[in-house]
Amino acid sequence: MMTTRKINKKTIRYAKWLLQQKDNNATQQIEQERPPQPVKNTTQQNEQSQPVQVKKSSQQQEQKPQKQTAAKRIELGIAEIRNLVSEVLDQETAGRLSPVLANAHRTLVKKGIDSSLASDIVQTLDINSSMSSEEIQKFMMNELTRRLPQVVPPSNRYSMEPTVIALVGPTGVGKTTTIAKLATKYWLQQGRSVAFITADTYRVAAVDQLGQYAKLFESKLEVAGTVEQMEEAMSASQSADIILIDTAGRSAVDEDRIQETASILKVANPTETHLVLSAASSRTATKKAADGFAVTGYDRVIVSKLDETEMLGEMISTLCALNKPLSWFTDGQDISMHFDLARPSKLVESLWAQDRPITH
Repeated sequence: MMTTRKINKKTIRYAKWLLQQKDNNATQQIEQERPPQPVKNTTQQNEQSQPVQVKKSSQQQEQKPQKQTAAKRIELGIAEIRNLVSEVLDQETAGRLSPVLANAHRTLVKKGIDSSLASDIVQTLDINSSMSSEEIQKFMMNELTRRLPQVVPPSNRYSMEPTVIALVGPTGVGKTTTIAKLATKYWLQQGRSVAFITADTYRVAAVDQLGQYAKLFESKLEVAGTVEQMEEAMSASQSADIILIDTAGRSAVDEDRIQETASILKVANPTETHLVLSAASSRTATKKAADGFAVTGYDRVIVSKLDETEMLGEMISTLCALNKPLSWFTDGQDISMHFDLARPSKLVESLWAQDRPITH
């Protein structure tokens, strides 16, 4: 019989409240509730105040490093709170399920599957205690695969008009590298001409990187930081079979910047708009990205950095909640490999066998 740690109801309510505050404004909440730094007791009042002034000056000098680590501390804190809430929900759910279903639920939650999703899954399973663990695992895998979005095929290579492919998403998810991988697919493997347009005028390195790719693929690069520039860039790229548009990384909560990206892309009228989500990001971050970038009109999802994730179940939970099809899976920095059409079954298989590659 499973033994569970009893958790005070007051603690449960507080944990859920903290989780809700994170979704509203995590950084502000934590900064407001941070206790003041203790001051060491000394016999002289003037000796007490002087170290405090020096310490304050030091903090001002180290403000940037602290800001860089603040997000990580918040992320870890929220992860702990989420684990606490998941544990509570797990205990509550286990009490309503048969032993075999409760065990299946625990298995899914330990792999990072959202507790409520795990509950829905196990209650649809036709399993019993006479089945082997392999049979039960197969049932769970099939149900997870069924709940993942469908896969949308790539563009038709025989189209008479250029195929315009735009990538949007948060900072650091690998959009520029993914653009290069798409170019490899279309130019090197299919013999189709490509053109590059970057709307990321905020990072000089991004423009330089795409410029190098343009030379590699014997194509041109246009820079379009405004609506007018995008009109000119599209006009200059019409001779290509594939037009690949890279966009600036935006914070998922920066509505103004995301709207700016949406306005520029509207002029380009993409055939495909892919939201790039990093598998290394938390479920909270990916959900915010999916909601925040909805204004761009993305119609499919690329999952990147599958080689960097430590909890694949979190990404699977996010994808199950999305009403958008999948397009590509990618991992690694090599633009000539580790890029493949999305295959939900491979994603689920890797949840149980993490050493099994998802892409070729």
